[in-house]
Amino acid sequence: MNNQLSAVSAKHVTDDQMLERSRWYGPNLFTMLATAEETRGAFSLTKVTLRKGFEPPRHVHSREEESYFILDGEIIYEAGEQSIRAKAGDYVHLPRLIPHHFTLISDTVTLLLIITPGGFENMFIQCSRPALGMQLPPVPTAAPSKEFFEKVNSVSAALGVTTLPDL
Repeated sequence: MNNQLSAVSAKHVTDDQMLERSRWYGPNLFTMLATAEETRGAFSLTKVTLRKGFEPPRHVHSREEESYFILDGEIIYEAGEQSIRAKAGDYVHLPRLIPHHFTLISDTVTLLLIITPGGFENMFIQCSRPALGMQLPPVPTAAPSKEFFEKVNSVSAALGVTTLPDL
């Protein structure tokens, strides 16, 4: 049998494994359901709970596309010239090379994020800390540090993502 084929196996992530796969990225909760390492680079799948007020700046991906399935809450995506208001049950696809950002309408939004091909989830892993529970971390009392944003920008740039100036 071909060694490459025999190295592939099914992946099953159980509920009791979720905490060890979860990270607090700023005031948000990211649970890595499947990483690029686990899918041979094909994609990553992350369950994300976002808190209003910590949205990313406008940016563009050179390598990957992002797909979002909204589980709870409401969010506006600005992608190129489009404005997309999405709520629970909606799906949004953002192609590579299209400048975009988003703004939460509700206080929190929970979604599934598919990154294709995988790899950019490593920015969230490198710029976060292990979650201590399966809920959002405590509300920050201060803005994130300059060093945090410098690290996010540096890691993002190394992964082919460019932060764009505000319009």
